Amino acid sequence: MATTATKHFCTTCNIQRGIFKCDGCTKIFCVQHTADHHQNVVKQFNQVEEIRDHVQNILVNESMKPRPDVNNLCDELTKTIDEWERKSINEIQNVAEEARNNLMQYTTGRLSNIKLKLEQLTNELQQGRKNNDFIETDLRDWEDKLNQLKEEIINPPNVVVREDFTKLISKLRVSLFDRQEIFERSSGNADFEDNGKVVYVKNGPDIYTEVRGKCEYTTGQHTLSLKVEELNGWILFGIISQSTPLNIHSYASPSCYGWYNGEDFVYEGGKIVCGPSNNALRNDTIHLVIDCDGRVIRLTNERMNQTLELQVDIQKCPFPWQLHLNLNSAPTRIRIISSTKS
Repeated sequence: MATTATKHFCTTCNIQRGIFKCDGCTKIFCVQHTADHHQNVVKQFNQVEEIRDHVQNILVNESMKPRPDVNNLCDELTKTIDEWERKSINEIQNVAEEARNNLMQYTTGRLSNIKLKLEQLTNELQQGRKNNDFIETDLRDWEDKLNQLKEEIINPPNVVVREDFTKLISKLRVSLFDRQEIFERSSGNADFEDNGKVVYVKNGPDIYTEVRGKCEYTTGQHTLSLKVEELNGWILFGIISQSTPLNIHSYASPSCYGWYNGEDFVYEGGKIVCGPSNNALRNDTIHLVIDCDGRVIRLTNERMNQTLELQVDIQKCPFPWQLHLNLNSAPTRIRIISSTKS
């Protein structure tokens, strides 16, 4: 005997006659309200199209505006690229010219050099004969030098041209700086809220967690203001090179520069050095200044009214830099209040 399929409650009328499940919202509707639900989805689609039209109008209006500021910025940055190109070409040309001179010396100039050496030895022999003041060691020395010249004439060295693979010029990088910093990546036990403005440590084992900002800093001076909304355990504020891989123990990375909230927990190039820590507590406001031009970072705790400073070695921490936190335990929670460039 055939069995009747069990019906579910309709989300709209709450009557047990639902037979259609929407794959979009996963809710179940009856025949009557399935059509109503579809019409509602169509209305939402129309709203999305209106937003698209609005964005299109903004783009058209902005495209028609004169943009002298953008053009001036492009011209100024293009000069930087042109100067890098000129210096790089000069450097390559200098290395090539040096290689040509060496090649000339080792090939067509080789016999001329041997001839010059032989003439010098001949003068020494003539002077020795004239003065009659030579001894056995002089004879052995002259003989060794003559045999060496003979070997160079008969068996010339092989000459090849090959790449040294030593880094000759630095790569030019064009970075887009977003004025509004947000938290973007972590090594694991952290999550983000409020569109990346907040990072918090999730419940779980007490392990270190690295957190990175989104922005990349290469030029200028930038000030980031952060609020310690909750704190448990250690916390490090500082920077790290963008090229350094994420690591739960990022404080030990060679490009880490920053301050822990522990006694003498200051990190320079991933190593602990003596100095005052950030002494951060719950509800503290921390101002971190990233000065790329001066190659220095500064940290000010408003409650302490004290500014700390670290010089950054760009050989250990190459550009671009990124905002770098290292957190410890839940419920630690940090919020970015503001980010400005001066």
